[in-house]
Amino acid sequence: MAEDGWEFWRLTRVGGTSVDWLAATRPEARALVDQRKVWSLIPNRSIFLANWFVTEDHHRATDFVWTHENIDIVEARQVAVEVPDVSADDLKRMMSPTAEVTLEQIDR
Repeated sequence: MAEDGWEFWRLTRVGGTSVDWLAATRPEARALVDQRKVWSLIPNRSIFLANWFVTEDHHRATDFVWTHENIDIVEARQVAVEVPDVSADDLKRMMSPTAEVTLEQIDR
């Protein structure tokens, strides 16, 4: 469902029904680190920001926090109005990630 290299995802908490995040990935990006990165909509700032705790969940093998549903651009536009504002604590976590880039992810 890639649109110009971007894939969009509706993230809901496992067992939940309301949208937690609207996310985007670039699986066709040139650099491996950009292929793994998940960008999340920050509605109150009108931007997508690299979201490292969603990235970690997106690539986890088990024990997911969120259900990742692949959606098209039309549905992503509808989901964007449902995404709740990001709390100050979550925004701070996103701006100061605890995840690190590994040497294996850097290929350019």
